[in-house]
Amino acid sequence: MTNPPADDFREIMGLIQSFRPAKILMVATDLLMFDHLEEFRTADEIAAEVKADSRAVGIILNGLAALQLVDKEGERFRNGRLVSRYLVRGKDEYRGAIVRHMHHTWWGWADLEETVRRGHADMARSERWVDRVNADEDWVREFIWGMHAIARDLAPRVAAMVDLSGVKSLLDLGGGPATYAIAFAQANPAIQATVFDLPQPITIARENIRRNGLAKRVNTMAGNFLKDDIGSGYDFIWISQILHSHTEEQCRLIIDKAVKALNPGGQMVIQDFFLNDDRVSPLEAAMFSVHMLAVTPGGRAYTHREVAAMMESAGLNPPEHKITSPQTSILIGRKK
Repeated sequence: MTNPPADDFREIMGLIQSFRPAKILMVATDLLMFDHLEEFRTADEIAAEVKADSRAVGIILNGLAALQLVDKEGERFRNGRLVSRYLVRGKDEYRGAIVRHMHHTWWGWADLEETVRRGHADMARSERWVDRVNADEDWVREFIWGMHAIARDLAPRVAAMVDLSGVKSLLDLGGGPATYAIAFAQANPAIQATVFDLPQPITIARENIRRNGLAKRVNTMAGNFLKDDIGSGYDFIWISQILHSHTEEQCRLIIDKAVKALNPGGQMVIQDFFLNDDRVSPLEAAMFSVHMLAVTPGGRAYTHREVAAMMESAGLNPPEHKITSPQTSILIGRKK
């Protein structure tokens, strides 16, 4: 006779089953279901809109209703508040790009066991971002606009936390959609900013800069920051969410190159999902480190002390560590 499952085993089962809501939401987003659910519609109607099987769409819609992401009346469905606000294309607060990007990385988690065995993600599929000069345009747009979806709320708060007084020349290194460069320029009218990134992200940065009316004050420079010149004479260099996708050797190279580009007395500020010394907190940083294992050749989350040591070794004064959100923090160092 076997004993019934212990209540605490349900915690393990909860973790094991937690992929299901995520996958349902990502599939619905990829199929653009929410675009067609601003009014009550039947599963048959939505299936016709997204060119999918009616029975399968009905099951997905019921799953979304069970998750309280869509409302259900009889056999009709309509967007709930959150998906209506964030996952309908064309709305000001649309964030579907980051959902789609996360879905694009699903392969890495499916392959995680093999990655652990060999020590790195599949080199043919991994997110070797600086090598993606000719990457699929749709993939790039989802990734870069996804980064904007994450950063757009945080950037103005970070701009208020850093010292931009006296800053005239600013570099946003690996700046993607230029979200932070725009926030810094808006916070200090004296700033002339440059966004440095690969050619395809730079195209999106220019779109975002124009949307914000800052084309005269925020410039762009296309290149590979591991190989190419990044300019010089900067008062302030911002490096956000770059280090985690690179090896320790590459991180040192990036930091050394940026310090050389700083004016004496200039500031370097690095933001990332920094781990504490225990390497298990914050939780999001620990989980993100596994994500980097799953999808990059050699990336991981670094502790803030590790990166602070790299900054000091490159010629900065001992950096100050500040929390910018429950998941992220910054290191602020000034060139000697």
